Order: sequence, then structure tokens, then C-alpha cells
Amino acid sequence: MNTERKRLVLESWQSLADHHDRVAAAFYERLFEIAPHGRAMFARTNMEAQRMKVVAMLGEIVRNLDQPDALIPSVGALGRRHVGYGVQGADYDLVREALLGAIGSALGDAFTREVRSAWEETYALMASVMKRAGEAAQMGVTGVTN
Repeated sequence: MNTERKRLVLESWQSLADHHDRVAAAFYERLFEIAPHGRAMFARTNMEAQRMKVVAMLGEIVRNLDQPDALIPSVGALGRRHVGYGVQGADYDLVREALLGAIGSALGDAFTREVRSAWEETYALMASVMKRAGEAAQMGVTGVTN
């Protein structure tokens, strides 16, 4: 990911600082709309706390785009945990749609083609690490962080 695309992601996320919870709420609303089966995964979850976790993880990802050594272990661990939640490979496409939709809605006209593309690349990187770590966990491989 080049410097300009990282800047676009960072600046757009920072511009939403006062709206992060609203973005997270819109994300889950859209996710449950397009993937009703996902609602069962959160049946016993405190959604306010869950939204805070999503915001924190997105913030960590955005802050560490320049530091993959810091980012890969936590995103890999997230991927391994998601295997236990029943997340399947196809679910990542639904999450991408819901996340980009929520960010795009919150940014409005500022969600330009370039900003969307930068977020798509960010998500693709994150999802790739999560999937690889999750697949390794399913195969019983230990010590895999990416």
C-alpha cells in the first residue's frame, strides 16, 4: 500500500472521529441485513461493547498501516478467534460490503473513488491476514501470525 493511500485511509478515519460508534452501528446493521445468519453469532453479545471493539481494531489497523510487524500479530489473532465464532471465508466479502458501506455513508461526498479504493485495499490486506491465520488455526498449525 503506497503512502498516499495510507494517508487517505488515516485522514478519512480521523475525520470520522466523532462518529466512530455510528459507523460501527451502521456496519452491524448492514451486516445483519445482508447476512442474517450473522445475527446468531452475536445473540449473547453486548453490542455496545462490540462496537467499541470494532472501532478500537479499526483504529489500530489505520494507525499501523505503516508498521505491519505491529499489525500482523493482532490481526492474525483476530482471524484465529473468528474461526471459533464460525466465520467462513465467504463472510469476509459480506463484512467488506458492510464496512465500506458504513464508512461511505458516514463520509458522504468525501468518500471519493480514491478513498474507497484505499479502504478496499486496507480491508483486503486485513482480510488476507485474518483468513490465512484462521486457515492455519483450523489445520492445527501453531506459530503462524500472517
